[in-house]
Amino acid sequence: MDAQRREVLVVGGGISGLTVAWKLKKAGVDVCLMDAAARMGGCSQTTHKDGFLLERGPFNVMVRAPSFEQLLEDVADTVSVVPADDAAKLRYIYRRGQLHVVPTNPLALMTTKLLSLGARARLFRGLLWSKRPRLNEETIEQAVSRRLGYEVADTIVSAAVNGILAGDISKLTLAACFPSGARIDAEMRSPIGYGLRKAFAGLNKKRSKHKRKWRGLVSVEGGLGVFMDALASRLGDNCLTNCRVTSVSPDDHGYTVAYESPRDNKRGLSTLKCRRIVLALPVAQAAHVLSESFPDAASALEPITSSPITIVNLGFRDSDVGHPLRGFGFLVPRNEAGMPVLGALFSDSVFPHHAPQGHRLIRVFLGGAQQPEVKELTDEQLKNRAIDGLRDLLQITGVPVLVDMIRYSAAIPQYHAGHRGHIARFRDAVDACPGLYAVGNYLDGASLNDCVRVAHLCADSIIKDTSCRSNTMKEAHTDKLALC
Repeated sequence: MDAQRREVLVVGGGISGLTVAWKLKKAGVDVCLMDAAARMGGCSQTTHKDGFLLERGPFNVMVRAPSFEQLLEDVADTVSVVPADDAAKLRYIYRRGQLHVVPTNPLALMTTKLLSLGARARLFRGLLWSKRPRLNEETIEQAVSRRLGYEVADTIVSAAVNGILAGDISKLTLAACFPSGARIDAEMRSPIGYGLRKAFAGLNKKRSKHKRKWRGLVSVEGGLGVFMDALASRLGDNCLTNCRVTSVSPDDHGYTVAYESPRDNKRGLSTLKCRRIVLALPVAQAAHVLSESFPDAASALEPITSSPITIVNLGFRDSDVGHPLRGFGFLVPRNEAGMPVLGALFSDSVFPHHAPQGHRLIRVFLGGAQQPEVKELTDEQLKNRAIDGLRDLLQITGVPVLVDMIRYSAAIPQYHAGHRGHIARFRDAVDACPGLYAVGNYLDGASLNDCVRVAHLCADSIIKDTSCRSNTMKEAHTDKLALC
């Protein structure tokens, strides 16, 4: 394999790497996908135990990007999309020992018990008229407090951000985390007025020609791991597992990749050569791989941190859970320091096939920026902490019949102040190296949709480059024949 040169090598078999590799293969580009794990899919893995379906990473997909719909369509012959139950529309926030329904309209906001009377008055004023931003880079806390008041930020928004990014709203910036929200924030005075103008403007616009096949929350039959396996199977022998890349270095015709693999049955590193390489690795791993030959790119990534997350799946007999668990689940705001969990999903309420008949499955989250100490806890301590957070709240009387746990020391990149500058410097450094590309959840959004969107753009760029090179070579060959 040392002498082999591939057109494109993709390093990292999560959703980003799989998307790039599959789109390139569909376009007829010679591509190889390499991952350090024994199975492609990154953290999107699914296991089955005692009749329970357990997602080891993402629980569902909110299909937004057409590129994600295309991926689902590509594997439709082997994968069945499962829509979420209607109960998933009901969501809760924990506050002072109780679960409160998340307000989803102005009237609900003005009557919710999540906020004090004074906070609701401040919210009402902010919805009618509030100030535009004055700072170049506001945190989410600063932006929401300016518009709707500190209590809305401290309670409702901090809980929502816990569920999306497991981060601290006093450090995460609005423009980096939610760029479309920041653009709207910069141009409007009245949130209600802006919403009404957009609603009336939409009545006069023609409907999009793109017809959505899937709406709202979805998963796939058998779990999201089945979806990842289906994408990997499309690549066939072009998937190399158990190959841990240690470094990338430029050579006369592209790049030389050094990697470790037990399959080679020899000590030291093996190498693979490629004309183009796509790094689809977590941010810390990408920085490490680039550090030796591309120090400018690596140093731009080093300030970016990721929050730790532990997922504890708890299975109970239905008779041991007094709460109906009807809804998507609940999240905990940062001002509830006494609550030992970040939140929980009512898994089988959203997707009934996740638990066997007569049982309930609850997916509990611990860690994040709010609970960094969980990294030091034992599995037994984490299990007890998860159960303690649910017992009284969900009226649990029995012991779990299933406990499944997975720890991520660096789960979700944190888009803190300066993040956009770090990424701009990183992209400049990568763009200065022809044939070097990067995709991942630290670049332009942490969701699966964002990762797929960025990966599609990357694949399009490579396809364009390879097409231009192919045409140039054909023209040169034609000119040579003409001279003969």
